[in-house]
Amino acid sequence: MESDADPSAPAADAATAPSGEGSDAASTMPNRRTAILRTGALVLVLVVVFGLILPQVVDYQEVFEALAALTPLQIVQISILGLIAWFACGQLFTVLIPGLSPLRGMTAYLILSGMGPSLPFGPWNLGVVWVVIRGWGHSMEKATSSVALYGIINTLARFAMPLIAVLALAISGELGTGGNAVTIISAVSIAIFFLATAAMIAIVRSDRAADWIATTAQRVVKWILARLGRSEHPDVVSSVHRFRDSLGEIVRRRGLLALIVTILAQIPWMVTFVVALRMTGVPADVVTAAEVIAVFALVSVITIIPIAPGGAGVPELLYIAGLTAIAGPGYENQITAGVFLFRLYVWFLPIPIAWILLKLVRRGKPMLPTSVELRAYAVADAT
Repeated sequence: MESDADPSAPAADAATAPSGEGSDAASTMPNRRTAILRTGALVLVLVVVFGLILPQVVDYQEVFEALAALTPLQIVQISILGLIAWFACGQLFTVLIPGLSPLRGMTAYLILSGMGPSLPFGPWNLGVVWVVIRGWGHSMEKATSSVALYGIINTLARFAMPLIAVLALAISGELGTGGNAVTIISAVSIAIFFLATAAMIAIVRSDRAADWIATTAQRVVKWILARLGRSEHPDVVSSVHRFRDSLGEIVRRRGLLALIVTILAQIPWMVTFVVALRMTGVPADVVTAAEVIAVFALVSVITIIPIAPGGAGVPELLYIAGLTAIAGPGYENQITAGVFLFRLYVWFLPIPIAWILLKLVRRGKPMLPTSVELRAYAVADAT
């Protein structure tokens, strides 16, 4: 889950239905203008963050020296932790797709993570994963539902991260050390997690509950948009029932397990983050492990909103700002080096790995699927 390049939540809407509008949306290539604009925005964010903002507060020479001081053993250790985290995150796919092997689950996760920053075109990276899953011989229904639920479950799990942080702070005796903003974000996130989870369970288990939630949500959305001066509003009732009809069964059978697996998969990332900071010279008495987990959790929630296409730049800035605020002056360079080392496994390395995996799994075919291939897969089961 810890992939800020992952626009899975909004993209899930494009793949919710096993047929019809879902498959049409899945087979739509991004137009050239959209591709250029999104790529340009990604480059602009990278230039602003790494070329203008960070040089004002950190010394890149010292950052690179801290990274260069890593021993071969430390590189092996952090790489093993990164591999464990990739494997753990990929198991969401194995839960959602019966019969999918754990290694293929990790492969799907790495392709999804690497395609996000490589192809910052909205849901297109999910379309690539959809085609890969179909190419492994899984039905359109399984492929579509897994891609759609990946976004929903992934987002719910990110809202649960502050709860994990609160537990870590409570165990370490550091609860209550954060500021008002941290407390508010954590409280709102935890509330959203429990409310959204309860609503999803109610929708798939009870027709009456689904009707009540749909009509209530429709009234709320209509009221909000009316206050904003908009007369048109989305058909929330139809969306809720479409979700229940297309994904209700798999949510009933595997939704809770998928959510638990996704939340637990963040533990290896938390460990990797703590270890990365320790390796680059940030001691435990300056930033504790519980505080690292708290910053990790808050950034996970904040970056649910796709602030920058491709997910680069903004998470690094938030991590560095949050940890530096805790550590105080004097550790900016070590913290920046630790964040860069951590993000190497979260954001950068999945990019080349994803292209290598695509070359292997799509041997004899174009690495990126064409619209013709997407539509062919979409109608294969119907014929």
